[in-house]
Amino acid sequence: MICPRCHRGYADRSYAFCPDDGARLVQSLSAAPPAQPTRQFGAVLEDRYVIQGFIGAGGMSRVYLAVDSHTKEQVAIKILNRSFAADRTQRERFLRELEVAAELGHPNIIRVLDAGDRKDGSPFIVLELLTGESLGVLLRREVALSEAVALPLIRQAASALAAAHAAGIIHRDVKPDNMFLVRPAGGPRVIKMMDFGFAKLRSGPTTAAGLVLGTVPYMAPEQALADPVDGRTDVYALGITMYRMLAGQLPFSSPDDVVVVAQHACTEAPRLSTIRPGIDRRIEALVATALRKLPGNRFDSMQSLLEDVERILGVRPGEPIGAPLRKTPDVYEPVNPAAREALKFLRRQLP
Repeated sequence: MICPRCHRGYADRSYAFCPDDGARLVQSLSAAPPAQPTRQFGAVLEDRYVIQGFIGAGGMSRVYLAVDSHTKEQVAIKILNRSFAADRTQRERFLRELEVAAELGHPNIIRVLDAGDRKDGSPFIVLELLTGESLGVLLRREVALSEAVALPLIRQAASALAAAHAAGIIHRDVKPDNMFLVRPAGGPRVIKMMDFGFAKLRSGPTTAAGLVLGTVPYMAPEQALADPVDGRTDVYALGITMYRMLAGQLPFSSPDDVVVVAQHACTEAPRLSTIRPGIDRRIEALVATALRKLPGNRFDSMQSLLEDVERILGVRPGEPIGAPLRKTPDVYEPVNPAAREALKFLRRQLP
C-alpha cells in the first residue's frame, strides 16, 4: 500500500490510512487521480500538451494536468486567466516564473519546462508535475511541526532562496502555500519553492512607487510600507514561516489587514518559548533575528540564515552566529516620505 500524498509505502496491509499525513492508502499511485474532470479535457496546446484534468486555481491562473505527447510524461500546465492576458503588467508577472527558472537550476525550486500561448492569446507555462501537498496544507492539518521535522524543511527553503538571491532574484511572497512538499519513494520530504510571479529581478523594472505586492501575514515592514526591498525582506518572510511552523500560529493576526501591517511595523513578535516552552533556544534566537524590524538588524543575507540553520542541525561546525543588533532600539525607520506618513497612521491603529 502507498500514500498518494507523501508516497510513503507500507508493507503492512492492515494500514488503511497513512500515519504520517492521514491520507487513505491505495494499492498504486495510478489509483489516486491527481486531478478533477474539466471541460478542457482533450484540448491540445502547441500541438504537444494534451489536457487531462483540472488541478486548481489561483487569483490569476488555473492549473491543469496534461500529458506531453513528445515525452509521454505528465506535466502541470499553468494558464493565465483570459481576463489578465491583455494586461501587459500581469502578463509579465505571470511569465516571470519562466525567467526565474532560466536563471536557476536548484533542486528546491520547481522546474519550468516550457511556455507558449493558447489560441485565445492567454500565455501558459509548463511545470514539472509535483505530487504531494503544500506546507500550508500540512500546517492547516497538523497545526505545528516538531523541530526535527521543521528544521530540514527550513534548510531547504533557505537554500533555494539563497540561490535566488545570489542570482539577483527576490521572491517577495515567501509563505507556506508557496512551498510544495514531495516525498520521493518514501524518502524524506523535499521542498519545492513555487510562484515567483511577484519576484523582483535584478534586470527587471522597479515596482511602481506605492505598490505593495505580497501576502499581508508574511510581509516585512519595508514591503508593507512600499519601501525598497532586498534579500532581507525574504529573510523576514521566512522568519514568519518558521514561526508558523513551530508555534502553530502566526506572530501577528487580526481580522483587519491594516492592523496586521501595523503589527509588522511596530509590534515585537512574542517569543517562541512563550507559546512552545522548551523549544531549543538556538532556534528561538534564529527566528527572533529573522523577525527584527530593521532590515539592518536581521541576518545580512539568506545565506547567513542558512548557515546558522546548518549549525543547529550539526551539518556545519560551530555554534550559530546570529546577527548583531546594529541599531537600537529595533524600530522600523521608513525610507520614503509616503512610508513615513503611512507609519504614523499605522501606529494609531494599535492599542
